[in-house]
Amino acid sequence: MSDPTTFAYSLLKAIQSRIGLTETAILQGSPKNMEDYRQLVGELTGLEFCEQEIKETLQATEDE
Repeated sequence: MSDPTTFAYSLLKAIQSRIGLTETAILQGSPKNMEDYRQLVGELTGLEFCEQEIKETLQATEDE
């Protein structure tokens, strides 16, 4: 994986997979208490931020 674009797409795929798992955990009622819920929501927020940043960077690279 010597190409930075390939790396970025691989990372994006992993992040999107984790977003799906985290959303599923929240929706299925996995959090046992408010602290667990907040931890999952915080994780989801961070993952979504990373996803958006990578997408924007890839888009800017493709527009060049």
